[in-house]
Amino acid sequence: MKQEWQSINAYWKDWKTAPIDPLFRLLLSSDGTTVRSLNSLFLTPTVLEVVEQHEIEMDAASSLQLEVTEGEKALERSVWLNIEKAGGPKEKLIYAVSTLPVSSLKPDLLHALHLRQKPLGQMIEEQSLPTFRDRLEVAYLPFEAVATTLALKEDTLFWARRYRLSISGQVSAIICEVFSPRLSSLSF
Repeated sequence: MKQEWQSINAYWKDWKTAPIDPLFRLLLSSDGTTVRSLNSLFLTPTVLEVVEQHEIEMDAASSLQLEVTEGEKALERSVWLNIEKAGGPKEKLIYAVSTLPVSSLKPDLLHALHLRQKPLGQMIEEQSLPTFRDRLEVAYLPFEAVATTLALKEDTLFWARRYRLSISGQVSAIICEVFSPRLSSLSF
């Protein structure tokens, strides 16, 4: 398995020759909200843990991908999507980093993001906003900070995906999601 970002179509070819857990295949290629997928899998609400959220000025690469002017203000948000275990601590399942240009967000959605109470997918569903993903890429890579947080070896490989998200017909975010090994169907 190549350790680099590849389009979803390139990974389909690898999936045919190298076994990949079926649950990861579904999560990596699904077009619904990640929150809905987690809620369905665990039959419990997803709990948001905001690691960091702040305004940034868009760099050239992000601006090009989001079709905005370089230097435009954006909200950058790093979060964990967790589930609550019965009688135990929250379990970290997905680490996500989202970059959202402020100019492309509806005021209600921007206000909800500033409150830091709900995952982006839940806000989108609650406001019945139509979404579309494109430029989907997947990878099997080390993410040292994620490994450290999950108390795993620094060189642990994680399934991840990144994509561009359009909300209500406007390019609105670039998102990277890193999946905990706990999501393997073998761990259920």
